[in-house]
Amino acid sequence: MAVDLVDRHAITNLRKMCKLERARLARMADLSVQQITQLEEGGVSAFSSVEFKIQAALKVASILSGVQDNGLPVANVFYSSKAKASQMGKTVTYQAPRGKPAKPKYPDSPEFFKMLLIFLVLAFLLVAVAMPLLFAIPNQSNLDHTVTVQPINN
Repeated sequence: MAVDLVDRHAITNLRKMCKLERARLARMADLSVQQITQLEEGGVSAFSSVEFKIQAALKVASILSGVQDNGLPVANVFYSSKAKASQMGKTVTYQAPRGKPAKPKYPDSPEFFKMLLIFLVLAFLLVAVAMPLLFAIPNQSNLDHTVTVQPINN
């Protein structure tokens, strides 16, 4: 017995929330009306394989609900593994990871930007303030501009 992973009710509810007819949704998703009908009512005869049906469900969900940053649709149109396993007579248990997860340091974190700002301020102070003070060229107005020539006595 093949288990259908696509949640028919989720796809139907998404389409009805968007107030679309099956034909309009089929044109938007580049699918046939028969394929949309089978996504909502079950069956795989309109698809060449179960994988194509899953891809079509992802495409329809992405069109109707939008896409997240990771490329998956916002709305879930698949049965959860626990619900599917219970339909198949299996039990699924979830174990949370133990221990405190390590805090990753990302280069776009606020701490990175604080350190970058401090570095830039210090570099500016070094170049704009300290360097002219440390390696100051004597002021030309203090120098005597008159040239005196003295004869050399032999």
